Amino acid sequence: MKRTTFVQMILSACLFCLCFASQVAAQTVTGSLVGTVTDPNSSAVPGARVVITEITRGITREATTNEEGNYTFSSLDPGVYRVEIEAPGFGKFTRATTEVAINTTVRVDAQLTTGEVAENVDVTADAVLLKTDRADVSQQITVEQVQELPLSADRNYQAALEIIPGVSPAEPVGSAFGNPGGSLINNVNGQNERSNNFQLDGTINNQTNVISQTAIVPPPEAIQIVDVSTNAYDAEQGRATGAVTNVQIRSGTNDFHGNVFIFNTNSALAARETFASEKPHTNLTQFGFTFGGPINRNKTFFFGDYQGGRDRQGQNTTLSVPSLAFRRGDFSSALGRPLYIQSNNTFGVTVTSRPAILTDTSGNRIQVREGQVYRLSDRAPYAGNIIPEASINPVARRILALLPPPTGAGETSNYESSGTRIQDRDQFDIKINHNFTERTTGFARYSYFQANTEDRPVFGALGGPTAAGGATAAIGPSRIQGASLNLTHVFSPKLVTEFRIGLVRVLIQGDTPTEPDLATQLGIPNVNLGDFFTPGIPRIGISGYTFLGAATTLPFKIAETSYQGVNNWTLTKGNHTIRFGADIRNLILNKFQAGGSNPRGEFTFETGPASRTGAPSSFVNAFASFLLDLPTQIRRTTVNQLGGYRIRQYFFYAQDRWQVNQKLTVNYGLRYEVQPYSVTANPGNQSRYDPETNQVLIGGVGSTPVRLGVRTDYTNFAPRLGVAYRLNDKTVLRAGYGISYVPLAINQLVNQSYPAQVDLQLQGTTTPVGSLSTGVPVVPSVDTSSGVVTPPIAIVVAALNPNPRRGYSQSFNGTIERDIKGFIAQVSYVGSLGTRLPGSINLNAVAPRADRRVTIFDRPFAVRFGRTADVLYHDYMLSASYHSLQTRLERRFGGNSKITASYTFAKSLDYTDAFTVSTPLNIDASRGPSDFDRRHNFVFSHVIRLPFGRGERFFDENGLTLGGLFGGFTISGILSIRSGAPIDITGVNSADNRPIGFTNRPTVNGPVQILGTNAPTYFDTSAFSDPAQGTIGNVGRNSVRGPGYFNYNLALSRIFDIRENVHLQLRIDAFNLTNTPRYADPSGSFTSGNFGRITDTVNDTERRIRLGLKLSF
Repeated sequence: MKRTTFVQMILSACLFCLCFASQVAAQTVTGSLVGTVTDPNSSAVPGARVVITEITRGITREATTNEEGNYTFSSLDPGVYRVEIEAPGFGKFTRATTEVAINTTVRVDAQLTTGEVAENVDVTADAVLLKTDRADVSQQITVEQVQELPLSADRNYQAALEIIPGVSPAEPVGSAFGNPGGSLINNVNGQNERSNNFQLDGTINNQTNVISQTAIVPPPEAIQIVDVSTNAYDAEQGRATGAVTNVQIRSGTNDFHGNVFIFNTNSALAARETFASEKPHTNLTQFGFTFGGPINRNKTFFFGDYQGGRDRQGQNTTLSVPSLAFRRGDFSSALGRPLYIQSNNTFGVTVTSRPAILTDTSGNRIQVREGQVYRLSDRAPYAGNIIPEASINPVARRILALLPPPTGAGETSNYESSGTRIQDRDQFDIKINHNFTERTTGFARYSYFQANTEDRPVFGALGGPTAAGGATAAIGPSRIQGASLNLTHVFSPKLVTEFRIGLVRVLIQGDTPTEPDLATQLGIPNVNLGDFFTPGIPRIGISGYTFLGAATTLPFKIAETSYQGVNNWTLTKGNHTIRFGADIRNLILNKFQAGGSNPRGEFTFETGPASRTGAPSSFVNAFASFLLDLPTQIRRTTVNQLGGYRIRQYFFYAQDRWQVNQKLTVNYGLRYEVQPYSVTANPGNQSRYDPETNQVLIGGVGSTPVRLGVRTDYTNFAPRLGVAYRLNDKTVLRAGYGISYVPLAINQLVNQSYPAQVDLQLQGTTTPVGSLSTGVPVVPSVDTSSGVVTPPIAIVVAALNPNPRRGYSQSFNGTIERDIKGFIAQVSYVGSLGTRLPGSINLNAVAPRADRRVTIFDRPFAVRFGRTADVLYHDYMLSASYHSLQTRLERRFGGNSKITASYTFAKSLDYTDAFTVSTPLNIDASRGPSDFDRRHNFVFSHVIRLPFGRGERFFDENGLTLGGLFGGFTISGILSIRSGAPIDITGVNSADNRPIGFTNRPTVNGPVQILGTNAPTYFDTSAFSDPAQGTIGNVGRNSVRGPGYFNYNLALSRIFDIRENVHLQLRIDAFNLTNTPRYADPSGSFTSGNFGRITDTVNDTERRIRLGLKLSF
């Protein structure tokens, strides 16, 4: 009766998971233990009894070997197991400790000796085990590595992923408001950072709005292990083409354990940045505790942790503001070399027999010079290169009155700013494990994070960037929650099932710190409308100067909820271990944020209105355009509706681990995925443009389907195959292949657009399209009741393929692994091919012409329908490739010491690191090295506990002895040496030769010589020139390499024994121990005065010191 009731409960839960819950792919939270039992003649011993016991929590499982002597324990809770094997007529085999981690298959073979059962054969586990039964490319980062290695300043475990071959160094992503938890990103085996999947205790830990970000980042003290699969993973795993990273939170045991810790990083112990005149004050303090143990011995266990963070990041940066003379309209100091008429009738500095003579605004005949400013009406040069005071626009005057003056000399890079970003974080995790019966175990985990962040703009009410030059200057709170439930039931040694439910909730907000009606006070109408989106001033961009106003993304409110449900079954039948399951995920995103341009408007001032066709121009002409109030682009996104997105994703899989014989293991399986486009929570929230009819279809309104008629792709089958062959006890050969489908953000292809969001775009070249004095034009509302509307000609619209085929990546690898006297050496070929990857192009782009400057009326949709704004097209249209040689060497020693070394030689090619292809008229011109491509990557890591002191090899004593003096020390570090990242060279100087709607590039005239970081320019800029009129430059995307990278982080700690089982650790971490500058890439903008120059280092890469104290018991 009890068994029937339990089965009914399980079937009901299974039905619940399949019908309601949601999930990515079932990233396992368990492991497996397998082996073969033989006699002294190496013949199979069938019917042997195998008993395993998890020694910290008392969990026991039992199995019997089959006819081939094989046994399998699947769905094991991670832990340390004792393995006992006995059979009639043989001595008992015992291995005292065997560690089984998540997502691993551990092999324990036993050769029994002839004798009575009472005779024991005790075996000590090897320090390092070959991976003998899996063909995926994966690696685990142990608890010792997570806690002892000198990670990032905020102790993020993701920084440790760089020790894995094929993984790029961890980089910050987004702003402190959009990414309050400080999630880092890694590119893995040539895949975009959005292609990674993060799990916490086997359930979802990705954000929904920005899928490259982790939701919960637990502190190192709370982590048991980090499991990372990077290529050809099992069919059970998916929702990724890059890495599948599963972090396991620690569990309680039969003993009470815990610690209290505090870490501090302060600028007082930091080096000065290479390009800075002084050090800003910074201080980061992290503190907290962990505690775990039994509630009921061998039955119920608990673990909890808390971490607080108080971060004060002082920041200095150099910005560009106009000089006082320029603000008066006096550009006389900008005049340079005299100009001459060239053979093509343009003006240039090359001396010819024809000086460039023009009549200025005072009627004088002058030879014009570089830096000349021209009047719009007749293109006459201003007399003396001074704009009359009466011609300066009053709005420009009012803005300049609020803008601080330069702090240094020069016309650009003349303003030193400073400020402090403030962020307070608090987070905790609670985890309960319970053994319901010998056959049923489970756990529940709840995680909570909150932060309050303040990062104010450098120009006060006028906005601008943060003190460090970042675009997002804001204030705002955030809250993130996550939960996991897991239940495992063993019906018999041959049949096991698992249930998991996961939940993630993210609430983040960023507000603009400004005066609500400032634009109205300055005389800019139609900006401050009294709503959530329109306080402050428009974003004002003047070519060559630091922008004013707030970031396009501000303000915002985002709320997302992800539900996940998983059910896995494991059946052992003979030499086959069959595993199958279903995963369903329900994603909800409510987003109140402008998605196109600034909700207060954007005014862009370029060189055209204050320059002359055929004459050189620069930032001088752009600022003159501002003084005269002659913008060449005006944009504004009006948000009319809350962005609400809903999507349900379905994943199913089946796989088999076939033990063909004692040497050969074959893993094969198949995934099936259904990932439809999102649906809108509010009718009219989503739309798509039909480029054939010039109409917009509005989802859920009138006769338009809620999914806009976009077909769901039901053909997403993903086969997986892996082979592992044991040549002998020291050598394993592995090969794997798999297809994985590309994960996609819930609103990446089908986003809010007209009329839910109205993205107005007015664009000119040499003539203005409006003014600050008249403000942003108001787009009239339209009747959308029919579900079909014709959009205004200056509104950005987005089209997409109604019959898409989802993109996928083929991953493959071949590996030889060998145990060489305790060192595990591995050499692999790892590659991938991406097909039909998501991308976007501008259908309304126009190339430059040879006879004249192009205008918005030359755009193809302007010719057809009068459309002058961008027409975007989203589809699965791109490809990518990655090929690499990956080597790895690992050695474990006693006392939890471990060293690893990896080297990767790789080449990654794609079309874009973002989403939009920059050359829509010739997509192949954008194919080049990936933004993250680094050909050479060497990483060496070590956690070495010195073998001195009590319980160690040397000086096994304490007190005032050699053991007392030298005992307890651990030296840990990460050494990284990498080649440079690619630099994209873009832009042309001639305004007459600029396309509309895509990026032009200069022409390269020969090999580009790298001059080095000590030269005035990092590369030879003279190798580039403007392309001929009417042509696109021949420079390929990402064709130049930036400076390489050398970094060594070192940690030195010492443990003092206070009393038995009570220890105090003192620790010092040095980041960039050698203080080797990590230079930022030089400017790749051909039109910039800093073209080819290195002007900064990467933020926070100077030497920093962290001090730590931890009491463990």
